[in-house]
Amino acid sequence: MGRALKALIATMVTAIALAATAGAIPDQGTPEFDTYMQGLERNGFNLNPDTAWRVAHQACEGGLPGYIGLEVAAQGVVGPGANQRLMDVARTYACPVQ
Repeated sequence: MGRALKALIATMVTAIALAATAGAIPDQGTPEFDTYMQGLERNGFNLNPDTAWRVAHQACEGGLPGYIGLEVAAQGVVGPGANQRLMDVARTYACPVQ
């Protein structure tokens, strides 16, 4: 029982610690997200909002690199260096200043 309680407490502490980082990416429908989408469009990336949010999450916090690459390729982000340029644009417009 003691191990289960320790695991539960550790999980709660981790969730609280990561809650601040989860809020760092602008949510869809907010003015910050609209600015981010406009920044993507100015740089030639026309992504749907769900993909754009996942790109911002990948660029700012990391995640699964293979999956997002296939998703953006399906939306026309192809060519040498296109994924890296997309991530640079996402970091510019979506990531909070640290």
